[in-house]
Amino acid sequence: MLPTVSLTQLKQAAATLPVKKQCEIIAYLVARQTEKDDAFKRELAARIDDRDPAHWMELNDAKKRYGDS
Repeated sequence: MLPTVSLTQLKQAAATLPVKKQCEIIAYLVARQTEKDDAFKRELAARIDDRDPAHWMELNDAKKRYGDS
């Protein structure tokens, strides 16, 4: 059994990882949420399939909004 770790500890540990490893964690968590939450799955699919450029975000804007570590 793994030791009990608080959410704060997990966040702090994740923040120290290289960006590539952080991306792997993000992908893992999104995949977990997608497989367990049908409403999230539908919302994510709708956003991915959205063809309206007015709803898109430029990469530089995403970096500003979500950080570019």
